[in-house]
Amino acid sequence: MQTSMWRVGLFAILCSGTGMVGGQASADDNAWDWGANSHRQLGDGTTFNRYAPVRIAGVAAVVGAAGGQYHSMLLKSDGTVWAWGENTWGTVGDGTTTTRSAPVQVSGISGSTAVAAGALHNLALLADGTIRAWGANGNGSVGDGTTTNRWTSVPVSGLTSVIAISGGGYHSLALRSDGTVWAWGANWSGQVGDGATTARLVPVQVPGITGIMAIAGGGVHSLALKSDGTVWAWGENGSGQIGDGTTTTSLSPVQVSGLTDVTSIAGGAAHSLAGKSDGTAWAWGANYGGQLGDGSTTDSLTPVQVSSLTGCVSVAAGGPYSLALRSDGTAWSWGLNEQGELGDNTGANSSIPVKVFGLAGVVAIRAGSNHGIALLPPRTSTSIYAPDRSGIITTTATLKGYLKRLSDNAWLVGRALDFLVDGVAIGTAATDANGQAAHDWVIGPGSAVRTITVEFAGDAGYLASSTTATLTAQTVATKVYVVDRTAQVKGYTVLKAYLFLTNNTLAPSGKLMTIRLDGTALGSGNTNATGCLPIGYTVPEGAGAGTRVIRGEWAGDGGFMASANTGKLTVTAGDLYVWPYVRSGKRGTSHPLQAYVRSLPDYLIQPGKSITFSVNGTPIGAAATAANGWATAAWAIPAGEPAGAHAASAEFAGDAWYLPVTANTAFNVVP
Repeated sequence: MQTSMWRVGLFAILCSGTGMVGGQASADDNAWDWGANSHRQLGDGTTFNRYAPVRIAGVAAVVGAAGGQYHSMLLKSDGTVWAWGENTWGTVGDGTTTTRSAPVQVSGISGSTAVAAGALHNLALLADGTIRAWGANGNGSVGDGTTTNRWTSVPVSGLTSVIAISGGGYHSLALRSDGTVWAWGANWSGQVGDGATTARLVPVQVPGITGIMAIAGGGVHSLALKSDGTVWAWGENGSGQIGDGTTTTSLSPVQVSGLTDVTSIAGGAAHSLAGKSDGTAWAWGANYGGQLGDGSTTDSLTPVQVSSLTGCVSVAAGGPYSLALRSDGTAWSWGLNEQGELGDNTGANSSIPVKVFGLAGVVAIRAGSNHGIALLPPRTSTSIYAPDRSGIITTTATLKGYLKRLSDNAWLVGRALDFLVDGVAIGTAATDANGQAAHDWVIGPGSAVRTITVEFAGDAGYLASSTTATLTAQTVATKVYVVDRTAQVKGYTVLKAYLFLTNNTLAPSGKLMTIRLDGTALGSGNTNATGCLPIGYTVPEGAGAGTRVIRGEWAGDGGFMASANTGKLTVTAGDLYVWPYVRSGKRGTSHPLQAYVRSLPDYLIQPGKSITFSVNGTPIGAAATAANGWATAAWAIPAGEPAGAHAASAEFAGDAWYLPVTANTAFNVVP
């Protein structure tokens, strides 16, 4: 049963936040529960016990909770109350007795600020300081002056200015703003605290205690925390749950032994808990399941310290188990665990605290009879803006998303945004100081219009959000420009082809182009930063001088369309080197004239070149160069030729490959 009371400081935190209700679990369903589920009290649509926390689906922005014997309740920030579980006695409060396996809204309640549960009845505190109650009422637990079970809520008689409520097993408690405590319902062991054992169908003041700041109902006992940090208790005491060192039932409040500086209290079925300002937790009463948390299963008539627990800010007590919330946002539990009460993902009892599995950032805990409830903070809504992008297929596009919180439109920093294109994840990037996450992506082949999705998965403080934008993937026409070149036979030149877009801007570098000459591929390579593919070329003799066709080709890559163009290579005749080899000769004899012919600049022998030899300007013969590059012609020196030096030359008249050249020398005629 739910018996603990919110700490005053924690209550302020829990009463903030907004949310929406849905039939399925959503990112903002911030309540979790675990444990026994035979009566569908976990609200997950099953009757399976849960040994680790599960999210309570369908109620978002929860700010309060309570658990009874077979049912549970949640309070939303809009003041509505939602309940589920066993409903034979009208416990769910929806006007029926139909058991509910998922949360339904409690009829007739709005503006609620707190909820509390007894074993089979419930309470809701309204903003105007009045209380409404419903459920089992055979002992007057509802407080409307009758013993009729109430399937919908009715006002509790005569109470105003109430600031806190708590449910015991079959009795109820209320704390008024003047520090007085009021009680009603079952009273066979004095749990109402008015000095009698008569059931009270309407609230009566608990005498003898004032200055109270918190209350808690146990199974058949009650607790009150005074502003001076002391704890007072009354009712059944067979297991020492009153904590006064005896097992004597008390019909009126007595002080719990040895406790000071207490800040939170809770009552279980037959044990009690207190949290102190130093962060320690203390327990007393029944301990058969280890619910006192001191490492034993021995009952204690006075408070003992819960083992190894520090930083405690609030406590909650169930039937045979206990819960504590630490300042670091973790929840801890100890005691009986046969139905998963401890929520530690095991079924093993523990007489010392163990961590509730998988929960972080917890702000409140509640305990039902055999199930627990934890609240995480209602998370802040977020929004993502993603701009449309465009780019050419095969190039890099920078996709962007901007994340902000909706409450004040502030940018959120350091959050991971996931980027998808047409539903396929392509990468993740973190938001910067301007809320921007950017991811570079090479646009692959595909449709011209694609959907960018930018998603934030949410975290402990913020809700998930996503948005879409359009990516326009372009294919663009290109054009090739080929530079005309001029070179001599045997000369060296650099052939160049440039790749442009049709708007005369350069295409991106790194595009594989091919250069051909007269249809023959000279080479391929990637364009450089200036969009150019340069290929060095030495002009062979080929067909000699003339015009040859240079062709630059770009095959395309899916984004940049294929293109080609031609230019011309103007080949001019090359240069020959002619070396005349002329000696002296006697009058009246025949003497050879020779010339050695090579091409420039490679100095290769040039056979078959016609060389004309002249002496004193008169041709005396011609010969073609042999395979060794020599041309030889005989000069019959006339008998009357003057002695001495004579001008001699070897002349090449030129052809389709090489320019004309004349080499001069001297021939010496001797007598």
